[in-house]
Amino acid sequence: MNPLLANRDERGITLLVLSFAGLLFVGIIANLVFELVQARNHVITEKSNSARVLVKLLEEQAVDSVFAVDLAMQTTIKAVQMVPRGPADSARLVNELLDSSIDNLPFIRAIWLLDADGNMIHDSQKLPGAYNLAERAYFKIHRDHPDHGMHIEGPIISKLGVPFISFSRRINRRDGSFGGVIVAALEPKYLRRFYDSVKVGKDGMVALVRTDGMLMLRVPAANMVEGKRFTFFPNFQATPAPPDAGSYTADSSIDQIRRLYFYQRVSGRPLAVVVGLGEKELLADWYGMARAYIAVSLGFLMLLGGLSFLALRELHKRYGLNQALHNSDDALKAAQQLALIGSWRLDLVARHGQWSQQMYRLLGLAPADQPPPLDVFLQRIHPDDRHLVESAVRHGMNWSGELRSNPALGPQRYFHSRSTGVHDATGNVTALMGTLQDVTERRQADEKLELAARVFACTRDGIVVTDAASTIVAVNAAFERITQYSEADVLGRNIRVLRSNVHDIDFYRQLWDTIARDGHWRGEIWNRRKNGEVFPEWLTVSAVSSPEHGTAGYVGVFTDLSDITQANEQLQFLVNHDPLTRLPNRSLLNDRLEQAIETAHQGQRAIAVLLLNIDRLQRVNDSIGHDAGDLLLREMAQRLLLRLHPGDTLARIGSDEFVLVLSHVDDNDDINATAQQMLDAVAAPCQLLGHEVVVTGSVGIALFPLDGVTAGDLIRNADTALSHVKNSGRNSFRYFTSEMNTRALHWMALEHRLRNALGRAEFSLFYQPQVRLADKQVCGAEALIRWRSAELGMISPAEFIPLAEDSGLIIEIGEWVIRTACTQNKAWQDAGLRALPVAVNVSAHQITAGTLPAIVKSALSDSGMEARFLAIELTESVLMQEAELAMAQIAELRGMGVAVALDDFGTGYSSLSYLSRFALDKLKIDQSFVRNITDDAKSAAIAKATIALAHGLGITVVAEGVETREQLDYLDGAGCDEVQGYFFSRPVPADEFVALLVAGGTPSD
Repeated sequence: MNPLLANRDERGITLLVLSFAGLLFVGIIANLVFELVQARNHVITEKSNSARVLVKLLEEQAVDSVFAVDLAMQTTIKAVQMVPRGPADSARLVNELLDSSIDNLPFIRAIWLLDADGNMIHDSQKLPGAYNLAERAYFKIHRDHPDHGMHIEGPIISKLGVPFISFSRRINRRDGSFGGVIVAALEPKYLRRFYDSVKVGKDGMVALVRTDGMLMLRVPAANMVEGKRFTFFPNFQATPAPPDAGSYTADSSIDQIRRLYFYQRVSGRPLAVVVGLGEKELLADWYGMARAYIAVSLGFLMLLGGLSFLALRELHKRYGLNQALHNSDDALKAAQQLALIGSWRLDLVARHGQWSQQMYRLLGLAPADQPPPLDVFLQRIHPDDRHLVESAVRHGMNWSGELRSNPALGPQRYFHSRSTGVHDATGNVTALMGTLQDVTERRQADEKLELAARVFACTRDGIVVTDAASTIVAVNAAFERITQYSEADVLGRNIRVLRSNVHDIDFYRQLWDTIARDGHWRGEIWNRRKNGEVFPEWLTVSAVSSPEHGTAGYVGVFTDLSDITQANEQLQFLVNHDPLTRLPNRSLLNDRLEQAIETAHQGQRAIAVLLLNIDRLQRVNDSIGHDAGDLLLREMAQRLLLRLHPGDTLARIGSDEFVLVLSHVDDNDDINATAQQMLDAVAAPCQLLGHEVVVTGSVGIALFPLDGVTAGDLIRNADTALSHVKNSGRNSFRYFTSEMNTRALHWMALEHRLRNALGRAEFSLFYQPQVRLADKQVCGAEALIRWRSAELGMISPAEFIPLAEDSGLIIEIGEWVIRTACTQNKAWQDAGLRALPVAVNVSAHQITAGTLPAIVKSALSDSGMEARFLAIELTESVLMQEAELAMAQIAELRGMGVAVALDDFGTGYSSLSYLSRFALDKLKIDQSFVRNITDDAKSAAIAKATIALAHGLGITVVAEGVETREQLDYLDGAGCDEVQGYFFSRPVPADEFVALLVAGGTPSD
């Protein structure tokens, strides 16, 4: 060959090689940069799309949760405003309303009602104590800004130290003035649990922020950050304000992690949902890929330079061929690395083979000159999957399947493996060759899609997806449950299949116009179930669109409002009716009575209002139980309803009170007959929980227009007449008279003074001596209370004792009598006077209270007096009314050493049958028998029989009201043990009683 030509050829080859190498170098670098940029953009785009979908889902969840809270608060406000202020059970009704709202919203911890001064007047948690929340920011905002809607604030630390997010609304009075605030406390842990379920990676975060940038909730949680404003969160109150949805990259001042943030403003609410993905974590795979790309490219360039040098040195075509071979090999490696695929070959005889570089990377091994044996590969595989590989190797068969990495060696990875046999000339399989691909990311993506599918299938709200032509393409199980249409019924059909024809065409035109303009529509709509039933639902329709294709379809999410509608109807009924008897309550009674008055006034007719009280209903509750009491009230309501005439109204206005309004009254005979029928209906025996119960009733009657011209006047005057019936023995009826009002006012004034009498020290004890007939010596005394009012002077016990019993003051007054008598008697003993027992009277109310033994024990302990110097006197009626209670307390008193006497013996009924049951120390003959003992043979016979009976039972007999020598002599001759009365002494103050004791205490005839 011509050297010159050869040199020229060599130069040509050199130039060709250098040019090719240069171009290849530039191409590799450009391709590397292009691929890395494209890969980075692809990773970010893919993650961004997932994050935007996630943010949108979180925004819809927040919209639904906040709407549910707002709807519950507005419904509760309307319902509370409908609850009448007068009835005694209004507070209970409000509490039931709050409980109902809480039951429907499990993520709400409590609902409070604050009055105009910030006082908590109702609390669904029913916490003890009183709270004033006037200093809370939400209270001031609603108080000072009437047009402010729902306010969201938090997290707030409650008075009990519990954090919560508050949702509040202003409550207006009917005149529009500020009436208070309703507050719903949302449990942060509810949202935190939901956000915890969102997978955003180790460096990711999910947050709920206010539109002013204040952080309300963050997952993962961080100390002392919630409730603060952060500049890296979107601030929609800034100028200019950011768009309602978007993304940005920022460094977190909370944990100093740089993230790619995606946010979505919550529609119609001062909130935004933010999802942050850690930038390093987001691009971790890309960084690894970039390093691998760069490493491969550098290696390739170095190899290219070396091969170029060899080619230039050797100057023949082999350089080009070798270079092509290397290029092909590097391309294969790069392709395997990009696809996360490794290739291998295994000699079945030697159990060794060849691995590509990517195989080492996939299995986390360092490249080696000699590929590792099969056992090393098996160690990198999950123990439960090794038999699959061993079976394929053992049988030399073609195989394809999924393998898992060994979790003990690092994070779980998933591989897809394929293998095929290599045959020799005889057809025997001598080797296997195949690939191993990392499919972890693809599997994770599949799991996310599966999770989204489960959310779609399991949510309680109905979901329907349509294409752009409104043809249904997917529905969830809740859709099938609510509409009763199966998936097969509706797929491929237009969404119009659900129309109820309740709305006109303009309604649907506005709906679709709103979606076209805003991308969504939200509101109440009436649709039709498969069975033809029309039902209300709360529907949100969102358009699904993309910049490339426009609107691709629509997603509808709806909630069945049927239960809420039924609850509102039930609430409306409860506002006007008694829930126990289903009768009209006081509010509805007032409306109907006012209507009846208006009608009667126009027709010049009379109206009668009959107020019925069930006597001693409390005894049924105490003896059989409140369930029996409720059954009794229902039975009484049914009996009274049977006696109702058209146009009449029967209502329950209190625990044991019913009102009957007679709209058509001809004369008093009709009213009398109706009142007696009511009493007869009440008095008929009732079977309650296996017990036969007999109760009575009392009826007060007021007439229109004679006794009042308003509903309030008539009910009030009927109640006054009822009080006179009860004071006169019950089980009858009485008409109202003007004198009753005068008497009632007197009793009210007297009761007011009676309540202050103890504090003003207006009570005192008088003592009447008891004389032993055997030696005519004072053997004891009875303590009798006296009241000297500063305004009214001395008031008879016959007047104020019944008033004290009716008002319940007898418990406090009775305790004062016992303590004062013990203290006075002990003082006499300490002064050297002869020790005598003092008797104190107790009432049925003191027995019913069940605290008499404890009071006596305390009085004896405080005074230091021995128990044998105290006697407790009970009337015969007390033993009859409260037999079981009295028996137990008598036994306890006598166990202390206190004597027990039966007062006014003979004035009651069934007395003899009880004498053997009660352990008594004394029996007192009533003065009504003693008064006529010397003139009336019957009285004398009763006295003698009583003395003989008592002595037969070992009981001491005391005669009351002895005023003459003849009465004394007769009783002495009949064997009476002790006497008391004016013959010896009237009741006297303590100092006069001392003088009487010193003088001997017996009359001089």
